[in-house]
Amino acid sequence: MSVSLAIREDRTEAPAHAAHPLHVQDRAWPETNCYVDLWIELLHHRGLAPEAMLGFTVKQDFEGDQFTFFKPSMAEIEALYGLRLDELAVYDGLERHALIQAARGSVVMVEVDAIFLPDTAGTTYGREHSKTTIGILAIDKAGRRLDYLHNAGRFTLSGADYDGIFAETTLPPYAEFVRQVADPVPAARLPHVALDLLRTNLRGAPRRNPVRAFAGALAETGDGLVVRPLSVFHKYAFNTTRQLGANFEMLGSHLGWLTASGAGDFTAAAESATRLGSEAKAFQFQLARAFAKRSAAGLPQRLDKAAETYDEVFAGLRNTLA
Repeated sequence: MSVSLAIREDRTEAPAHAAHPLHVQDRAWPETNCYVDLWIELLHHRGLAPEAMLGFTVKQDFEGDQFTFFKPSMAEIEALYGLRLDELAVYDGLERHALIQAARGSVVMVEVDAIFLPDTAGTTYGREHSKTTIGILAIDKAGRRLDYLHNAGRFTLSGADYDGIFAETTLPPYAEFVRQVADPVPAARLPHVALDLLRTNLRGAPRRNPVRAFAGALAETGDGLVVRPLSVFHKYAFNTTRQLGANFEMLGSHLGWLTASGAGDFTAAAESATRLGSEAKAFQFQLARAFAKRSAAGLPQRLDKAAETYDEVFAGLRNTLA
């Protein structure tokens, strides 16, 4: 930890990269999960519209102990943007393979330890081990510097952090690489292709209301949950309220983009989806208070409004798509 902290004065900023509007700070969830955030900024970095890919969010379900960790379909990424994601075999060291792929114009997406990422200063940087995914844009091996995308921005790291990212491990990290295999869909056609994908994704939406399923799980487990350490709250909230809220705020943005693009009037469904994102944020504060009071009394019932809003989202979607 002390080595990582010692190099902060030498850190310089990455080339200019303004975060996409999906990551502005006045959103209820300016960051979602590391994978979706990375794809948003990767597409933005390439001058593409990430809003088009977000129709997959209608498929989120409650999985018994967590909401689906929502991720874009790689088939849809290729259909919309002409980008293909393949697994990268790290048989000769991550640094060597990342250098080869960067030279080919590919972006390496790899799971790393956030303790070495300067952009997480104040949370995990130099403090705590945590798995996250970054996109490697460029590498300066001689200068021990890395240019990368993470969460809502573009950053650089160097020195001991560079060594930490590329250190040899008993098991190699899971890595993939993104390459261009076709032209992206032209901007004029993009909303219509995205609309077709939304229709397909809607057929895979849960048959039951997942917010009500979440409330049911809390009714069974809440009393034992809220008496556990506060560290448990942070992990539980990330995998439940944050995934639910961020997912539906992204769906609201997708539907708003379709409406603005002339693909249909999804205004009602977009407003309901965005509201559900905010309601999930409000419930997260209520969950935190339950941990502070060590009491889950009435907690499941506080999800009733969010469950009703979920139904409104899909009623609005089906009315527009009928």
